[in-house]
Amino acid sequence: MNLPTQLNALWAGALVLSAVAFSACDKEADDVCGGAPSITGVALPTKRDTSVTSGNLADWVIIQGSNFCSVQKVLFNDVEANLADAYITANEITLRVPRNIPKEVTNKILVTTKGGTSERSYTISIPPMQVRGLSNEYAVPGQRAAVVGQNFDLYGVTPETGKVIWAGTAVPITKATADSAYFIVPASAAPGATLKISDANNVETAVPGRYKDDRNLIFSYDQGGSVWGGDAFITDGGTPGPINGKYIRINQTIGAWAWTEFSANNVAVPAEVVTNPGNYVLKFEVNTLKPFDTNVIKFLIDGDAGSTNTYQWKPSVPFNTRGQWSTMSIPLSSIINKPLEASKAQHEFKFLFHGDGTLNADISFDNFRIVPKD
Repeated sequence: MNLPTQLNALWAGALVLSAVAFSACDKEADDVCGGAPSITGVALPTKRDTSVTSGNLADWVIIQGSNFCSVQKVLFNDVEANLADAYITANEITLRVPRNIPKEVTNKILVTTKGGTSERSYTISIPPMQVRGLSNEYAVPGQRAAVVGQNFDLYGVTPETGKVIWAGTAVPITKATADSAYFIVPASAAPGATLKISDANNVETAVPGRYKDDRNLIFSYDQGGSVWGGDAFITDGGTPGPINGKYIRINQTIGAWAWTEFSANNVAVPAEVVTNPGNYVLKFEVNTLKPFDTNVIKFLIDGDAGSTNTYQWKPSVPFNTRGQWSTMSIPLSSIINKPLEASKAQHEFKFLFHGDGTLNADISFDNFRIVPKD
């Protein structure tokens, strides 16, 4: 008998033994159950000996007690759990909390068997819907864009029950996931437009940011400025193609700890930004044709590229937009840790590569701007 045949025989034997074992367990469970079910506690699979009284949607839990034979349904609040993947014995029910928002919050677990029903207090945390902004604030009319956030599926942000509201006009959602609602930028889109997103209950939530926001545009490559390394990095065509006129494309190898600076500019920073940087964010559009997976990109405002007024973008996982322009946002408080001099008429803004690891770079930038938090 060859090895594959032997393995198949062993696997078949294991299945038979498992079936016999489960049959014996079911028979044993039937023998030990009698009367109504009783819930004595709830535990996590990783801490079976510790009882818990609260948890989250989609948690795996173990309901402990007795007389759990012939379970008909398990409710968390008023939401019925799926028993297809549950493991049930006479004294335990291991299953997953449904990832659905209840219509009625009872803060209870109910277990119903042929022998009756038992309940126990259990509070489930209901996460809010979070809306973070537009995937690309400079997407052109007719292009697909997305509102990004979290828990859209829980609140019915779907093509059937949700919509994007662009400057007061409803725009259909073409596709939705738990963290993205896709739509087509309308032909009438004008710079400065604000958006909202509407869920299944017609609750409207503002989308942070503005479309093609050009307030406090500090470096867009259409306004001049110095580019250390040569003007050859500035382009208005080719790959990946422009998003808003000229942009900078770095398509070369960046050596480890090489001081590779592409942008330095003296810019006028509004007095409010100097006084209250925590109320503002630095935004820009970025496009990668190769992953940004090593080295460090540093953003400086009157900084020293070390610990003063410097934000270090070091990817914990490869960052890759796969040829699509995407909007990035960095809280200005993450950059400015030493107050800017209010008496200065202009401030120095730079971004540069300076870190460990050789990067095979093909990354583009445009529209650096400092805008208020919305």
